[in-house]
Amino acid sequence: IQALADGMDISLSDHEIRTVLARLEDIPEDQRTESGISSGAAMEIISNVSENRQVTVPAELLASLIQTAEQALWKREWAARDHGLAVPECVTRRQAVVNQVRILLKNNTHEND
Repeated sequence: IQALADGMDISLSDHEIRTVLARLEDIPEDQRTESGISSGAAMEIISNVSENRQVTVPAELLASLIQTAEQALWKREWAARDHGLAVPECVTRRQAVVNQVRILLKNNTHEND
């Protein structure tokens, strides 16, 4: 698993490797190749596990990053508006992500009170 992940330029923790192995084990027999599980299936699971990894970040740091990201996006948004242009979709998408992170931070902070 680690060799496949290394080939994909993905670093996995021991816990993530165990998660990948458990998911590989869960693949039904009728979906496996004669030699077992295809490397493509294993790589897909590795990719999924790495994309969904959880990290712990101090709330204060995350709030600061949210504010910095918002300020950078506002600058791009208002530059477009000032020139009579539509706000670029990439800015709108990133604003949605920042808002999603803000909501998650707010909900998580209230849960821990």
